[in-house]
Amino acid sequence: MKTLARAAACVLAAGALSVVTAVPSLAATASLNITYSCNFTLIGAQDMPTTVSSADLPDAATVGVPTAVSNTTVKSTVSEDATTTLGFLGAKSVDGTMTSNVPVANGGATQTLTSVSTIPNTPVPSSGTFDVTATGTFPAMTLANAGSATISLGSATLKLTPRMADGSPTWLGTITVPCTIKAGQNTAFYTFPVA
Repeated sequence: MKTLARAAACVLAAGALSVVTAVPSLAATASLNITYSCNFTLIGAQDMPTTVSSADLPDAATVGVPTAVSNTTVKSTVSEDATTTLGFLGAKSVDGTMTSNVPVANGGATQTLTSVSTIPNTPVPSSGTFDVTATGTFPAMTLANAGSATISLGSATLKLTPRMADGSPTWLGTITVPCTIKAGQNTAFYTFPVA
């Protein structure tokens, strides 16, 4: 009996140790540099070099089980022509949103999700280029096929409000700026296994 009790205690201790030492699934990181062509109302198409990054993408997914929402950062460079136009409007800052199409390919099927990022109030310099950094999320994904899934970057729409020094909008109000990805670029952002 003592031997059996001792063996049972060892099994329980080993089980408890395995629970304590279990390593949680880690989130994955990804980053991609891409250039959008954005069509502004007054000045036409402008290149916007952009870096999209995320530090908590799913490292794996299960068929039929939604993944967690992932945080994203989108850093874009505004062209010198756009800066000049903002100055012409009397704008001292700009803010808005970026709504992006996010194609997710899985097992021969592709679903297009929507990612929304917020552009905080950002000062406009008197000349030159400047950066705007938006933060937002990739939505949860429910995948139907085992194998793998690839998140890509798609077209986007900016809604921007140039503002005067007192914070009021310029006479232009809020503008809608459609953006497409310039041809010839890699748009695959992140690939992960699905079981």
